[in-house]
Amino acid sequence: MGMFDLIDLLSANHVDYVLVGGLAVALHGYQRVTMDVDVVLAMDDANLDRFIAAADAAGLRPTVPVPIGLLRQPALIEQWHREKGMLAFSLRGPDAVATVIEVLVSPKVPYAELRRDAVIIEVGPHRIAVASIDHLIEMKTGTGRGKDAIDIEALRKLKAGDAP
Repeated sequence: MGMFDLIDLLSANHVDYVLVGGLAVALHGYQRVTMDVDVVLAMDDANLDRFIAAADAAGLRPTVPVPIGLLRQPALIEQWHREKGMLAFSLRGPDAVATVIEVLVSPKVPYAELRRDAVIIEVGPHRIAVASIDHLIEMKTGTGRGKDAIDIEALRKLKAGDAP
């Protein structure tokens, strides 16, 4: 399952999400390679039910040996974040080369703010809610990852109207 297959899956099942991470950076205009789809979900019960049902139907399974339904337990997710440093709940299809979808469990920017300021970017038949440049910069700041520093520099150039 490829990146846009995952986007199709979310859209077809009316999952409320905002795209973040490397693919979001690329959709804003920076030529960047990524191997996963990072999203922040609305964490209400109805949306989680749609997401979990869609993931199950598509054969997506957590990359750690826990049931996907545990996403419905915010206290447990918070415990994993606090005790184990978990940043994302990752799912992969049955194909070994399938793209991973990562649900950020404790994003720096809350879902409501991401959604409010998201930009809708059209890619072929897809209308994708993509985190704003400012929110992407905020989410990538302070991670200590080299690729995030490069993304921040590129995003700042894009925001200023300069091609990276």
